[in-house]
Amino acid sequence: MNSVLQNWVMELPLREQGTLLTVVRGCDLTPKQPYDSSERKIVSWLRFCFMNPADKREVDIKGAFFQSSVPFFKASDFGHYPQHWYSHIMHALEIIAYRHPESHIRDNAYGLYINMVYNLHLEPESRQTMINRLSEDRYATGKVVS
Repeated sequence: MNSVLQNWVMELPLREQGTLLTVVRGCDLTPKQPYDSSERKIVSWLRFCFMNPADKREVDIKGAFFQSSVPFFKASDFGHYPQHWYSHIMHALEIIAYRHPESHIRDNAYGLYINMVYNLHLEPESRQTMINRLSEDRYATGKVVS
């Protein structure tokens, strides 16, 4: 069966899959141009990390949905965007950093995740803490929220 999700993603718990899917659309406040803005670069690279392109020839074309180059940016570049969007990017990076099957992608994602965490004056979660948080039985603990 074909899927837009890479095989490794299909093996993740559902909340981790859902967290990755929150970054697919990008932020509604991001301008269409320039095509090489930090916002567009991080979202298109994240898509590349966990999704399958419909046509591999379209990867890395300027402004395309998928970009294979690791974006480098200052987390403060995103200070004018909603914190909600920022947290989606940060948490998707965290999952990729801890779960991606390729070490060079994991390492790059971890570096970007750490920069975003420290920009908010937070401490990074450990791999196990993330897994526990996203796998807890919220019904049993009374933490079901909409």
